[in-house]
Amino acid sequence: MQKLIKKISLIIGLTSLFILTSCYSVFSGGTGGIIVDAESTSTPKAGIANVDIYAYTDAGTRDADYNNWREGTTFAPSNSYYGHTTTSADGTFTISKIVWKETAPDFGRDADFTTIYLLYYHQNYGLTKDATVITSDSMTDTVYAELTAVRKTTNLNIEIYDVANNSRSSNNIMVKVSVPQSTETITASPKIYEQTITGSGTISISYPRWTNASNKENKIENTPEVTIQYYQSSDEITWKACANANNAERNYAFLADNASITKTIQNSNYTIQLYGKSTRLYVPTVNGVYSSGSGNLDGHVIKMMARDSSGNLTIDCGETSTVANTIGTSGTQTHGNFSGLGNNAYWTDTEYTGKYSTIQVQFYVDGTATGSLRTLRSDQSSYSVEL
Repeated sequence: MQKLIKKISLIIGLTSLFILTSCYSVFSGGTGGIIVDAESTSTPKAGIANVDIYAYTDAGTRDADYNNWREGTTFAPSNSYYGHTTTSADGTFTISKIVWKETAPDFGRDADFTTIYLLYYHQNYGLTKDATVITSDSMTDTVYAELTAVRKTTNLNIEIYDVANNSRSSNNIMVKVSVPQSTETITASPKIYEQTITGSGTISISYPRWTNASNKENKIENTPEVTIQYYQSSDEITWKACANANNAERNYAFLADNASITKTIQNSNYTIQLYGKSTRLYVPTVNGVYSSGSGNLDGHVIKMMARDSSGNLTIDCGETSTVANTIGTSGTQTHGNFSGLGNNAYWTDTEYTGKYSTIQVQFYVDGTATGSLRTLRSDQSSYSVEL
């Protein structure tokens, strides 16, 4: 009798297990669509690239992930979400296979449909909930969502000028832009954008679109004050940032090494002009004529030396010899001519407050100093002198 009871219990248990394991069916299907910018003025509206699409088969799990996200942070789904994809350049996406179980399929064991719960995340658009219905063994390309940006992107058009000649700098300049990210509801560190620019370039910055709920409601967009530092990107520094007569002294003094400037950004395209000047200044080319001697004026050695920062004549600007030059086709000659002094020599000046620096030079004829010191300006490419 006891054995019979055990056998009956076993049969009942196996029957129950069979019932439990055979009371649901497994289905799969896919979904897709397009995510567009709600404020796009094109027809159709422009798609949004790189939107993360998260698909859930359970609304509670989706809602929990949504509620756990905090504005201004990067979204990270729980381990229990179902699938993920990213929109392409035109905003379209597909999730090819989503699997679900159903105990009472709408069309029996052969077909079913179910609701898929979605989250859309993009740094500039935040996190958005949505849902769609999919049918088994098919792609239901029915998702269409319009997202409104919660962040603003501005292109900073950076122009870097040399104040000496008001032309764009040919130096490689590292530009660092610090952009505030905090609002009344978000506490975040500023975001730093870095780019090496030669002459001109564009840096795209991003920041919260509104600073509070009231401004959002009244469509008053954020105009952040950004901080900019810039300096030559080189092991050997020959150029530094300077004022553009926009300081208290109204001059062109060099900025301190750690100095920064601030700009209030108001438009989606904003031009910023930065200024600097050389600390390495080249001695202008000097040509001339030696005419104060007697007898043959040709064949004399002309040398030029320049003063260093200590006032000593230590900067070698080269030497040359005087020669005769023929004028035109008449055969007439002039004597005592010389050219090419300068010899690519340079001096360093990190203190001059104008657009140019000056240097004093001494000329020598056959080793003997001739005349007094002469002053040359860095903004002059050449000089003609008479000795």
